[in-house]
Amino acid sequence: MDYRQYNIVTEPCRTMRALARQALKGRWLESFIFLIVIAAITSVPPMILNRTGSQLLGFIASVYSMLIAGPLALGSAWYFLKLFRQRAGGLDDLKYGFAYAQKAIVLYIIMIVKIFLWCLLLIVPGIIAAIRYSMAFYILADDPNKNPAQCIAESCELMRGNKWKYFLLGLSFIGWFILASIPEGSVRTALMPDMTNVSMSSAMDLQEYFNTALRVASSPLVLLASIPTYIVQAYQNTAYVCFYDLANGNLSIGNYDYAAANGRVEDPFTGEDVKFTDVPTEVVHEDLPETFDDPELKAAEDKYNDNIYGE
Repeated sequence: MDYRQYNIVTEPCRTMRALARQALKGRWLESFIFLIVIAAITSVPPMILNRTGSQLLGFIASVYSMLIAGPLALGSAWYFLKLFRQRAGGLDDLKYGFAYAQKAIVLYIIMIVKIFLWCLLLIVPGIIAAIRYSMAFYILADDPNKNPAQCIAESCELMRGNKWKYFLLGLSFIGWFILASIPEGSVRTALMPDMTNVSMSSAMDLQEYFNTALRVASSPLVLLASIPTYIVQAYQNTAYVCFYDLANGNLSIGNYDYAAANGRVEDPFTGEDVKFTDVPTEVVHEDLPETFDDPELKAAEDKYNDNIYGE
């Protein structure tokens, strides 16, 4: 892997969000259903097992959550990659994650362990580590022949110089998440009983508090009220894929006409469609003339093409 192909993302966060909205046109409901199904697969079985009160079943629930997280993360990465690149997708994309379940599980465990170890130092190093490894599942989804160690190494290289921009992109969704969480927070508050007399120093009272909180969290009303957060999550995930394609050189923003169907863009000189991966990383200069009737300008065009396309 030639790490020199990776770019420093300089596009404003609003541009990446705009491209995400453009990719989501007509597919908001599809992406919402996709995330709801992932949430159900992730939370419902452990919720049922934990309600039994059995320590063995509780342990099984924990193992289930750990084993299922990696394949679901890979399937989600694959789905949103296809969505952003204007390709058809749906719930069948979850099968992609389970087709490479072993690699996905190993990658997930390695990431969790590394982030946890960094968090032992301080919270900030843990956050930086999480950002550093954030592209690993996208890299594995793009090329499942890579092993987990390669994906983590390439994610670190891809995020070199891009961590702050990625952090700002995530931060730009905070307002949306706060607004989206208001209905869920209101329902949780209304359903929680009066706990003013509960002593947090008492193990019995503390256990009762957590059991109550668990019952409220599994309430159908709470799940219904959480719908807006999944919509924002779909928006954010699509913007992260935009960031990934900018950083890895699959996407240039400038005089290139992005968002043609099937992940193809228009060559500004020939008008021909080229694949996503064939798009040059350089951006065409805005002052470059559209026609080259003058011999000197034609020579400049040829020289420019030599530099851009390597012909």
